[in-house]
Amino acid sequence: MERRDFIKTSAVVAGSLILPLSVFAEENKIKLAILGTGWWGTDILLNSALASGLYEIVALCDVNKVALDRAAKVVVDAGLKKPQLFSAYQEMYKVRGLQAVAIATPTHWHALQFIDACRAGLHVFLEKPISYDIREGQAMLAAQQKASNVVVVDFPRTMLDTNDKVKAFIKSGEAGKILQVQANIHNYEGDLIEKAIPKSIDFETFCGPAPKQKFICPKDADNPIWRYQHDFSRGVMADWGIHYIHNIRKVLDLDLPDSVSAIGGITKKTLQDNPDHLEVRYDFGGLPVYWSHKAWGYISPIPTHNIGVYYYGEKATIFAGDYGWEVYTAKGEKIVNGDVVFDPMGNPKQMEIAMQAMVDMFKQFAEGIRTKSNKGITNQFEDAFKTTSTIIYGDMAYLAKTNLQIDKANMNIKNNKEAQAMLKREYRKPYQHPYSS
Repeated sequence: MERRDFIKTSAVVAGSLILPLSVFAEENKIKLAILGTGWWGTDILLNSALASGLYEIVALCDVNKVALDRAAKVVVDAGLKKPQLFSAYQEMYKVRGLQAVAIATPTHWHALQFIDACRAGLHVFLEKPISYDIREGQAMLAAQQKASNVVVVDFPRTMLDTNDKVKAFIKSGEAGKILQVQANIHNYEGDLIEKAIPKSIDFETFCGPAPKQKFICPKDADNPIWRYQHDFSRGVMADWGIHYIHNIRKVLDLDLPDSVSAIGGITKKTLQDNPDHLEVRYDFGGLPVYWSHKAWGYISPIPTHNIGVYYYGEKATIFAGDYGWEVYTAKGEKIVNGDVVFDPMGNPKQMEIAMQAMVDMFKQFAEGIRTKSNKGITNQFEDAFKTTSTIIYGDMAYLAKTNLQIDKANMNIKNNKEAQAMLKREYRKPYQHPYSS
C-alpha cells in the first residue's frame, strides 16, 4: 500500500476514535505541542492525542505552512481552541505552560529538537528512529538521563498482544530452540519526481543540519518524500523495518548485535540514494537475525507474509504479522492465531486496532507525565536507542561493504576506520553536532 492511500484510511479511522471533549476537564489536560505536522504528525499523532481526551493542543510547528494550517484546522474542527502556530521550534518551546512535545519531524532533525526539549524541561513523545547517527543517539541519551523527563518512542506494535503471545509460545518450548530469525518488508512505494520547491515550504530550514538536497515528491503531491534521501533518512529499514527489528529484540530479549554485514543496491528508482533492495545479517550472541526488503513489489511467496517476522525453531516456524501469527510445525500443521492479512494498512478493522494502539501510547505518556515516571512506559528511550543503533549499524555495513565488528561498551567499530568515521556525520553550518567525547 502506498503512503497516500494509508493517509486516507488512517484519517477516517482516527476521526472515529475521538472521544467527547468532556472526557477530561480542560484545565487538567496536559499542554502538548506537535512539532512536525505532516501526514504522520497530523493524521496519526495529533488525532491520537485528541482521541485520548487527555491533552490540550496548545501549539503546532512546521516549516510547511500548508501542513501547519491543515493541522490547526483539525484542532478547530474538533471544537477546540486554535493552537499557536510556529515555524521555529525554539520559539514554540517557550510557550507558557507547555508541558510536552510530540516530535514528528524528519530523522535528521530529531537530535537537536529532542535535546533542546530536554533542556527546556519538556516531556517528549518521539518518532523512531530516534537519531540519524550513533553519536547523536548517545548525546540524546545523556540529555534524557540528565533531564529525567518522560519519553515515549513511537513503536505502536508493542502495544498489541502479538509480540507477547509469540514470546510466550517460544518460551513454552513448543517451537524448540530458535536458530534463525528473519524480518522482511516487500512493498511498492510509488514513483518520485523532482519539483520546484513550493513557496509554502521553508526548505532551507527543512534541510537543517543535513546537506542541502533536491526536492523530490510523488507526481501528484508536493509533500517531500525525504525517506528516500540518505542525508535525511536511512531508508526503508530505518523508517519501517525498525518496527520489526524492535519486535525481535523485545520477543527474544536481545541487546545490541556483535557484528553486522549487508548487501543491496538500487534497481528501479533513480531519484533515491537509499537502497530499494537490501539484505542485512546481524549476529546476536551466535543467533543470526536477517533483514530483507524490496521496495518495488509484493514478492513474498506467501502473499500474507509480505510484511512481518519469521522465527525459525527446531520444532516449528513462527510467522508474526502486525495483528496475528501463524505456526508451521514439523508435522506439516498450520496453526493460525489472530488475523494475518495481505494489506493490514488498507483494512479498516486493522487500522482501528492500530489507531487504538497509538491512543494507548498517548495514555501511557500522560500517566508517565502525571506520575513523573518512565516505569509504566512500554517503549522507553534507552531501549529505542539500542534498536535505532542496530538499524544504523546495518546501513553502515551496507555503505562500508564489509562485516562490521561492534564494541558494545562504547558503540565503536572495532575493525573498520571508514565505518568508525560514520558514527558521527558532519553537520551543515551553522548547525553543531550535539555529541562531545
